[in-house]
Amino acid sequence: MLPELSHWPVNWADGMKITRSHLLGNDNAFRDAVRDAGGMLLSPLTYGLLPPSPGKDSPLAIICDGHEMVLSVCRAVTPGGARIELDASQPPLRLALSAARDEWIRLGQSTGYAVVEVNPFEPQPWGQPDPEEVPLRYPFTTPGYRLGAVPQSALASPLSAAFHMPVGRLLLANGVFSLAPDYIPPCRMVGVLPAMQQHYLTIGSRMGEIAGFATAIIVRVRTNARSGQQNLLATTIGYLAESTVRTIADNLDAFQLRGAYESPVFVAEFGMRFARAMTLMIRSTPDREKEAMFNYFKNWCGISPVQFESAMQEVLDMEYAHADCQPVLASIIRLCDVVIALYGKLSQLNYVEKDKDEFFVDRQDAPAKPSPKPSFWGR
Repeated sequence: MLPELSHWPVNWADGMKITRSHLLGNDNAFRDAVRDAGGMLLSPLTYGLLPPSPGKDSPLAIICDGHEMVLSVCRAVTPGGARIELDASQPPLRLALSAARDEWIRLGQSTGYAVVEVNPFEPQPWGQPDPEEVPLRYPFTTPGYRLGAVPQSALASPLSAAFHMPVGRLLLANGVFSLAPDYIPPCRMVGVLPAMQQHYLTIGSRMGEIAGFATAIIVRVRTNARSGQQNLLATTIGYLAESTVRTIADNLDAFQLRGAYESPVFVAEFGMRFARAMTLMIRSTPDREKEAMFNYFKNWCGISPVQFESAMQEVLDMEYAHADCQPVLASIIRLCDVVIALYGKLSQLNYVEKDKDEFFVDRQDAPAKPSPKPSFWGR
């Protein structure tokens, strides 16, 4: 993903005639060297939006009225190490979408991405001229920026090339473009974008809630064992809760202490470890014990085996894409919701087998006629 160096320093020699091209060539070589040094510190998982400027809430501001797209704020670094620094003091990037609409309709596409391109070697004059300076000139230059609307079918390579970065997902419906509200652009760190940070906080809160319920389940299992009520069903449920607590305990502190400063893949990794630990525990359980546990979940918690295992498998099957990580994070939140519904109910029950195929429970602190609680899937 790191592009090759394309500009080289000028070989200065005594007596040579210096022209404008020599100065520009040396300047471009310096730009290329700085970009290359920055790009070597990046990976496909660590580029993207940077922390917002002091006093600002977000490093990105993009709007689409259906016919024109406007990017007014963007602080980011591309996979190749090129910096994007666009703020309110500079003219916003505008893109009329009429040509893109015709092209998308011709290709039969309805989804794509708003992509910003940066060219460090096409500097554009910028700044406030000094009226007393002769000749009058703009004092600074910025890289050349360009905003584009790329249909999904045209992406022959990953969403972000060396000098490109997606900043929004575009939807085309009835000839009108709109920005997908749930899209999360690639972020250098979790805490740089409010939407990304909200997913991070939600997952952390859900994991803490699950740990509390799982701890209560373990206490009930061990209390029943000391009172002579231990049985195979309770032992199996206790193993599942212990696996859950162990996984969360091993990861939650790092998640809370440095998660906001890590790449979003750190959040996805936590969720996948959580799903993997529970999946392996269930697979290692003998079939008869697993069947008894799943029957208990279905009869007393309203969570079917298909719902529980599908939620875990969805997380494990999801492919993480740094340029579009929201689907992975959403699947982790869905899994957390299913586990909370299950563990929340289990934490209120005692796990006692009546015989090989029937189970009954002693409810504690529960209403006399509890109403069934629907699962996350509404079944």
